[in-house]
Amino acid sequence: MTRFLVWAREFRAYRTIVDGLAQHPGLRFLGLAAGPLAWILMANLAPLVQMIAISLQDRYPLPPGEAAVWTLRHYQAFIDRPLYLNAFLRSFVFATAMTLLTLAVMFPVAYYLSKVAPAGWRVRLLLLVVAPFWVSEIVRSFAWMLMLANSGAVNAALMAAGVTDGPVELLYNRISLTVGVLYLSSLYMLLPLYAAIEKIEDKVIEAAADLGAGPVRRFWRVILPLSREGIVAGCTLVFLLTVGLYAMPQLLGGPGDTLFAATIGQVFGRAGDSWPLGSAFSIILILAALAYVGLFAALLLRRGSVRSVVP
Repeated sequence: MTRFLVWAREFRAYRTIVDGLAQHPGLRFLGLAAGPLAWILMANLAPLVQMIAISLQDRYPLPPGEAAVWTLRHYQAFIDRPLYLNAFLRSFVFATAMTLLTLAVMFPVAYYLSKVAPAGWRVRLLLLVVAPFWVSEIVRSFAWMLMLANSGAVNAALMAAGVTDGPVELLYNRISLTVGVLYLSSLYMLLPLYAAIEKIEDKVIEAAADLGAGPVRRFWRVILPLSREGIVAGCTLVFLLTVGLYAMPQLLGGPGDTLFAATIGQVFGRAGDSWPLGSAFSIILILAALAYVGLFAALLLRRGSVRSVVP
């Protein structure tokens, strides 16, 4: 009997909470989102706040009994030393170029999968594209190293076709890095583009054709503007992925292809008091990347919102 009364009280309390959440959508959303929000704050925001605090300290970790000295000299070092600034600018230029290249390569693929390929084959083709990404970035980088080596499959095919008389240096330079990063980022561009293009109704494209718009005009005035949300999402994902690449440039790139993420890793790996400097560089990279993609998204979406899609 006692157990039944305890259960009844707990059940009434449970029903009171459920009824209260049902009557107040805001509380219901808060109750459902409390767990994920707590995880996001704990796993992402807390380390970021700690990194900001470390970047503002003169030294870290502090010796026992010594008080923290707050300073901005680590941020000043980024401006004063051309080596760091050049690596930062190189990363942004490379990430921008790779984002545009990935967009140019994957847009036709996304259009084919969403509008041209038979409906029954679309899922199968998407699985073929997604399957290689079940393997880690490191393993895929080593696969490209084997393929692009002097004795690899690419050079063997070129010599067999008579294009070259001997092996071409395709590894440890900008060529291998571009190929590897394009392959790495392709899925992150393809999926948003596929989702955006698939939502474009076929009758809209057919109406443009009936009104006399050719293929090029239909692309520029109908398909491209209606795909802008997918373009923004894909470019954002690819740029943020590329600007912070660490492992692939180390494996496939040459001596002149050091990006800012590798510079940050070298700073953290140095002996001595290097944590504040590395933390400051990390914060600079995060804020600059977010500002860059935010400005790009705002400009593209604003332009797309006022641009006519009528051919």
